[in-house]
Amino acid sequence: MASLPYTAAACASVRADPAPGLLNYAAVHSCLLRADRRLSLPVLALLLLLHFRFLAVAAGAHFSPAVSRLASRLRLSPSMAAVTLLALGNGAPDAFASAAALRGEGGLPRAGLAAILSAGAFVSAFVVGAVSLIAAPFAVPPASFTRDVFLYLVAASALFYIYLSAEIFLWQAVGLVLFYVFFVGLVFYMDLGAAGKAVSSAEPEIANGMSRGAMDLPVSVEHQKQRKASLWTVLTKR
Repeated sequence: MASLPYTAAACASVRADPAPGLLNYAAVHSCLLRADRRLSLPVLALLLLLHFRFLAVAAGAHFSPAVSRLASRLRLSPSMAAVTLLALGNGAPDAFASAAALRGEGGLPRAGLAAILSAGAFVSAFVVGAVSLIAAPFAVPPASFTRDVFLYLVAASALFYIYLSAEIFLWQAVGLVLFYVFFVGLVFYMDLGAAGKAVSSAEPEIANGMSRGAMDLPVSVEHQKQRKASLWTVLTKR
């Protein structure tokens, strides 16, 4: 019996043990595209771009409006909404993917931690660059930007150390969680300080505006009658 060609054998193998997910990309490469790399690479790259497009449309139509409404209902500042609601929405897929990679006896701890580091690098490099190209020019508060970048580097350095050691202890896991709590508290404290400064600087302007408005008020009819009466009294006395 003649042996099956490589493409047929690979197709049968990936169909016998399909990867979890909605679309079996290995089957697309081995079966549909006959394992032709010159054809598979452009097609799979196009599928990847379509996935990014779907994510952008879904986020713009559902995720961003929901976060905006929650932030307005909870009266959260943009910074607090970013470090809580947006961070939860963006980090939830990474958290579940890393948990799935670390779970079980056949887990891949390095792959799970590397996925987190890779996601952070992707967001810091590609997403920031793409957003800057699309939405520029825009102003960034120096204090908030420095705070976020510095604390992100601290967290990434700690995670990189854990990745190199290939083990994580209980105190390290608790420390990472407490570090995030500290970060949220620092953002909240800085927002309170900024709001207090804005209110204190606005009070003199409001007072000056009220005084100028009182001086510029039109004279009423009663005031005009009183002025005429006083003028007539002065003339009659003379």
